[in-house]
Amino acid sequence: MRLKLTIGTIIIALMLGVGINYKITIDQKQAEEARIAQIKSEAQVNQQKVEDLQKDIAILRRELAVQREVYPTSRGGQRVARYIDGAQVTWYNDKGKTASGTTATSGRTVAVDPDVVPLGSEVEIVMPDGRVFRRIAEDTGGAVKGKVFDVHIDASDEELYELGRTHGVRVFVLDR
Repeated sequence: MRLKLTIGTIIIALMLGVGINYKITIDQKQAEEARIAQIKSEAQVNQQKVEDLQKDIAILRRELAVQREVYPTSRGGQRVARYIDGAQVTWYNDKGKTASGTTATSGRTVAVDPDVVPLGSEVEIVMPDGRVFRRIAEDTGGAVKGKVFDVHIDASDEELYELGRTHGVRVFVLDR
């Protein structure tokens, strides 16, 4: 049996073949578009994760900077053993013997509460106006309790009265 092919039959066969190829092409294109959409979605999720991590890192860096500012690991080359915030400073001018047995000296002696700062410790007192006093905890006093530091200076009683009491002081207790 011979198959007779007419032009109409050939055209129909070609059209069916093109339709099949066309359908395959459409399915491939849809699959590629779906994969591209999935990749874009994953990229957006990853980009958001990167942005979140960058924000977290920035927050941690700020917190670390504040921590270093508030509680540095060293002051003037000496390691900080403790940090006391919100202390008060008063002034005294007695010239007698200190609790540690030394003579009270301006520029060296500070009276402390030995329960807060051990006698013999070196302290750095940072005043709210930025002035810094480095002293040795050599004395105690009746009014020196808790976070109160009584700095010895050579001054008259009137000058001491004018200096008064300073609040909001930072004190760094340095390692010996």
